[in-house]
Amino acid sequence: MAHNKFISTLKSSSVTDKNKLTVGCLIFLFILAVISITVCSKASPLYPLNNWDDANCFYTVGRAAVNGQVIYKDIFEQKGPWLYFIYSFACLISGNSFLGAYLYEVASFFVFLIFSAKIILLFCDRKAVLLMPLLSAAVCTAPAFEQGGSAEEICLPMIVYGLYAGLRSIVNEKPVSRLEWLFIGITSGAVLWIKFSLLGFYLGCGVFLVFYYIKMKWQKGLVTFLFMLLAGEAIISLPVFAYFLINGALRELFDVYFYCNIFVYSVRPVDSRILAVLLNLFEGTKSLLYSFGFGVGMIIFGGVYLFFRSKRMFGFVLSSIVCAFLLIYIGGRRYIYYSLILSVFAPLGLVMLYKILEHIFREKNRCVRSINNAFGCCMLAYALLTAFLWSPNVYMMKYSRSDMPQYKFAETISETENATILNFRFLDGGFYTASGILPSCRFFCGLNIPYATSEQDRYVHDGDVDYLITRDMPLTFENYELVRVESFEAHRNDYSVYYLYRKTALKE
Repeated sequence: MAHNKFISTLKSSSVTDKNKLTVGCLIFLFILAVISITVCSKASPLYPLNNWDDANCFYTVGRAAVNGQVIYKDIFEQKGPWLYFIYSFACLISGNSFLGAYLYEVASFFVFLIFSAKIILLFCDRKAVLLMPLLSAAVCTAPAFEQGGSAEEICLPMIVYGLYAGLRSIVNEKPVSRLEWLFIGITSGAVLWIKFSLLGFYLGCGVFLVFYYIKMKWQKGLVTFLFMLLAGEAIISLPVFAYFLINGALRELFDVYFYCNIFVYSVRPVDSRILAVLLNLFEGTKSLLYSFGFGVGMIIFGGVYLFFRSKRMFGFVLSSIVCAFLLIYIGGRRYIYYSLILSVFAPLGLVMLYKILEHIFREKNRCVRSINNAFGCCMLAYALLTAFLWSPNVYMMKYSRSDMPQYKFAETISETENATILNFRFLDGGFYTASGILPSCRFFCGLNIPYATSEQDRYVHDGDVDYLITRDMPLTFENYELVRVESFEAHRNDYSVYYLYRKTALKE
């Protein structure tokens, strides 16, 4: 009986866009963003260095671009140009540290929390915002968060805005406004030029909304929808084409960002295309459950609410999730940070939780009285505590710069005037960042591209750089000698050994 009454409550619960975020809510969310990123991201000042390979790749390319090197043409990396533009801006704030990246992460996560809260407020009153630390804990302490600064993390506020705009349109039974379509165009365009494999959300969202517009007889709105969407994408794409056109690198833009990622970077475990896709998606599902298990639970929890509340909203979210998942994992790669982008759907789980709390307390007034300012302070304390207890990155706070191979090697390298270095056969380990040296080779680190390896071998054979750094791979080079070896806990309870080689000609 109680179960049926609860289901009936879900079906009849009100939806509205009248619940606004107050200044107090915004302050609460900002504090939450600062806590979450400061503790969980290695870009934070609490850490000696963000030693994650991917973040250092982005930072090195951004620093090189600021200093006149052309992305893709002079320095090779596979993510989208807007990601490197963002890291270039971060480099302008702090040349040889991740402080600029940290500030951007805080701002980005704050915007993500704002629109996540606005999604919740479509279904709940403002007291539900106090549950937001549960979301930040699910996102920032998950293995999918990695070590901070991923493309997925940067795209969170852009994609969650599109989810909010779509849900708001269905709640109000009104077309998405022209200004909203313009912003969706800008944000989806940014995702296109950061990491196009994250566009699956927009595919599912767009297909659903086209049919929704037709069903609601808003065909005229489709023309506006397409025009404003394309206008927004043009606005964000113009700086990209201008940059590569001015630098004579349009061919490199398409060769590296699109051709390499689609045809070289993807993995086919078996010869059959259909079977390969199925195996990729199966392995992707396992990776998703490992890297973002708690978040997946929140998404399912929220899906249950939408299923009973509105089949239309459920269909909108389901189509978006399915398309996002397919585009993420269909290529066969399944790094743990891939699943982080699905965090945009997790706020719906808090909606269901709040509805359960309302049902338990029976009377809304009693529920409201039980969630007050003291509870908000407790939830912030919860966010801080869970960040320290659950984040896989906090182990590194015990280290200082003097403990790290990156800075130890930088001391040795500084003995050579105008030294050049090469991160050999592994992703950028932070040695360019720590030493302040810009790459002198296009393939400045090891990449998952076959010809990157052959090019790096050629650099070594020709003696193009003064120093080589390898990881867990002691090598014998004819023209280089081993000068330093350091071991470090690169990941929690996972140690790596780094080797520094110097060109023998430097001794003469």
